[in-house]
Amino acid sequence: MKCKTCGVENLNGTRYCQNCGSKLEQKLSDKLPWKNAKVYAGLGHKGSSIAPLGAMAIENQSKELGEVTKHKNLIKVCPRPDGTWYCPDCGELNEQYKNFCKNCGRDYV
Repeated sequence: MKCKTCGVENLNGTRYCQNCGSKLEQKLSDKLPWKNAKVYAGLGHKGSSIAPLGAMAIENQSKELGEVTKHKNLIKVCPRPDGTWYCPDCGELNEQYKNFCKNCGRDYV
């Protein structure tokens, strides 16, 4: 994803530019958990949807595993040359060598 403000290329799924902290516009296809929706086309009976079954399966599996995370899909942090880094989730500028975002608490991953 290219930042319209500074022109730096960011990783897909990043909400804020890793170079300048500007909010990035995401395409709808980047927000979807799957890349090829054609695989799911035509599943189920006419007038019905299998989406609720999938959501229930995911919830049940996460409960069984006991895994609860604050941030579901962490995008890798790309620090600036001086070591400071913009949080890809909230856009906050953080000091170098800090392990957590000072605004939202996101891990430096």
